[in-house]
Amino acid sequence: MTFQPDNATDSTSTQRRQRRLEQDKKRMAYRRAIEDYRDGQVLHKQVCDFHDLLGSQLRDSSHWY
Repeated sequence: MTFQPDNATDSTSTQRRQRRLEQDKKRMAYRRAIEDYRDGQVLHKQVCDFHDLLGSQLRDSSHWY
């Protein structure tokens, strides 16, 4: 059996490429999770600024039933 460097290089580069793609997928998923968390914090802060109004609307709407 002879060693064929061309095939070994192709196989190695393919494995490296696949490993990089998997790492990129993980990195992007992590980045999206962080962005979603930050967006949630911003939304929560915006809603908390008006929690008194939201509470009074819920109380007032219960009289209509």
